[in-house]
Amino acid sequence: MRVEAIKVSNGFLIPRIGRFQNLEQDKILLEVEIVDQNGAEQGYAALDQLIGLCETGRADASLKHDEIIYSKRGIK
Repeated sequence: MRVEAIKVSNGFLIPRIGRFQNLEQDKILLEVEIVDQNGAEQGYAALDQLIGLCETGRADASLKHDEIIYSKRGIK
C-alpha cells in the first residue's frame, strides 16, 4: 500500500485513507521512501527540450508514433 505523506509544520501527516481508515492498532510500522520531487524527472530533461520542436504536418503522428519513429531506424 502506498500513501503520500504531507509535510506540515512539525512533521508529516499521513492521511487516513484506504486501509488506514479502519486500523484498530495503536502502533504501525512504516517503511519510508524519501522522494526527490525533481529526481524522477531529471532523466527526461533533454526530451523536454525536444518535444514540440519538430512540426511533422502529419495528422496521424500521435496515433502512429512508434511506427513512425522506429521504422525509420529499421527497428522492429
